[in-house]
Amino acid sequence: MIIGTVAYSEYAPPRATTNINFIISESDCGKLESVLKENNIDFIWNAYQQLIIAIKDDSGETKKYPLELSFQSAHKGLTLSQPIPKEIFSVADVPVASPEILVALWCLAASNGHSKSYYDAQMMIKLKLADVDRCAAVIDSLLESDANKVLRSILTGNAMYVDTINMEEALMMPSELIQTHEEIERAKAHRYNAAQERRRQLCKAIQQTK
Repeated sequence: MIIGTVAYSEYAPPRATTNINFIISESDCGKLESVLKENNIDFIWNAYQQLIIAIKDDSGETKKYPLELSFQSAHKGLTLSQPIPKEIFSVADVPVASPEILVALWCLAASNGHSKSYYDAQMMIKLKLADVDRCAAVIDSLLESDANKVLRSILTGNAMYVDTINMEEALMMPSELIQTHEEIERAKAHRYNAAQERRRQLCKAIQQTK
């Protein structure tokens, strides 16, 4: 199922990205690697144990902004999670992670040292896009994880340092930078909802004219 920024953009005002993130079962990860090798498709494993495929073509845009597909093995606690079917890139019924799964994954990533994920999880909760109790339930299913400490840190606004988190205090503690980011996201959400309302009014006016 799709995770990361593409999934985030299904629940909040869309964000630009050059990377599509997927989570797959451990067995499917092995199958994918075998298929790529059979078809001579280059891939690498990065420091976060994600399988990365670079999308290559002759356009100037992809040379300037390289496109990537990244795949990571699902944690055991997420193997039974139910994806939400969405229409993405004009393709129907694409499996997308729920907001609660996204928050759990980002908290897990933050606990493993991926500092940017702390901000992503924080925004999903502050914009009230994810149910906190369900987030906690998902995180509790991630055995041997410090993700629940990251979630509590977000909810309380007090940094609860985990030994494996490698980030500066400014990124963890409330600051003017974080507040600015939150205000930007809220403004984007307001514009997005206003645009949707204008579209509904326009469609209604067209139907009445007909």
